[in-house]
Amino acid sequence: MTCTAAGGNRSTEGMTVAICGGGNASHVMVGDLGCRGYKINLFTPTRAAQWKENLPKEGMKLNYVTKDRVEYATPNIISANAAEAIPGAKYIFIPLPVFAHRQVLLDIVPHCDDDACIVAMPATCFDWSAIQVMRELGKKVNIAGVGPLPYVCRIVDYAKETNLYGMKGQVGIATLPGGIAGRVAPQVAEILGLKVKTYPSFLPITLTPTNPIMHTGRLMGMFGPNWRDNKYDRMIKFYDETDELSNTWLHRLDDENQLIAKAAEEAIGGSVGSIGGTDGNVMHINNYLKWTYGEDISKWDTCKDCFQTNKQFAGVGSPMKEVSEGVWEPDFKNRYFQEDFPFGLMANRGLAELLGVKTPYMDEVIMWAQSEMGKKYLVGGKVNPEEKPQMTPQAFGYSLDDLRGFYSSAPQK
Repeated sequence: MTCTAAGGNRSTEGMTVAICGGGNASHVMVGDLGCRGYKINLFTPTRAAQWKENLPKEGMKLNYVTKDRVEYATPNIISANAAEAIPGAKYIFIPLPVFAHRQVLLDIVPHCDDDACIVAMPATCFDWSAIQVMRELGKKVNIAGVGPLPYVCRIVDYAKETNLYGMKGQVGIATLPGGIAGRVAPQVAEILGLKVKTYPSFLPITLTPTNPIMHTGRLMGMFGPNWRDNKYDRMIKFYDETDELSNTWLHRLDDENQLIAKAAEEAIGGSVGSIGGTDGNVMHINNYLKWTYGEDISKWDTCKDCFQTNKQFAGVGSPMKEVSEGVWEPDFKNRYFQEDFPFGLMANRGLAELLGVKTPYMDEVIMWAQSEMGKKYLVGGKVNPEEKPQMTPQAFGYSLDDLRGFYSSAPQK
């Protein structure tokens, strides 16, 4: 099912929506949703005081850069206390990195209304964290995940001004329990103002070839085990300068990801649905990028083509640092390493292990990165759940039977 943002007479008009966090995407949502008539409750545990201090009387300024449009919006509530910001919100959005999901869930779940729905963006493995937290707290809440994060944006001046450079043409959504998708998907499409495709479970979101494949494959081609033999006199452009070696690694990881998706569908019928093609639930990376970025990509025969012709990728730098004048090297403390391996590619690799899928290329990329990061995510060719943090079924203690229970017998509402 595909849902498109409604025009007038929206079923969500005037609805109270909570937004968790104080980063780039949260700023955009305050502005974009606020100017369209939603009542915004902002929950930001560490930066509520800064919001209140910096927020202009006319509201936060949101620049729609490519549309030459400006809007202003002011949250209804700004609080570091979930008990103030969460009750009364029909939808609670978490536009935060995967590593932040657990703590935010612990903060907000106790205060959610019975009919509320928590929506993570992005949502890789979000259901695994949510199930664990709900079990610990003894409370069930409807959850949804949107992938990928819809916005390309940057804060200009905290709580005062934000630039929105672009939005994805369409995104995917999954819910748990699965039976609420028919109600939730159209409403989330309205709230976000986007075209939304409904997935049968969270697995297509976790297996979608976004940053866990895009970033790690490019890093392997850009640097890899022999990076010390090269001289870098400037920061490389991450997408614009994609080379053939990077393209090869991107498609190697993508091909293995397709095998994982097929194995998941075979083991848990209906959990993934259609695979490959130009409209499958888990597409090949170049088709997926064209699907989500639309006209902003002019050539998409390969991943390299997508990277180099995507208008929204133009000029983006790389995870590098200048160690002395004119001498650059990889920055292994950067989020491309610290997030996209343990919270991204390792999730795919953990699923592969449960499903009995061999992933020699993923293993090679992970083994290289962990040697540079001082980690042991893989030991003896197996996932090492003792290396924390990581987002794998093994780290949660989930078995294949557990996943079958999540995705094939989720309670319907």
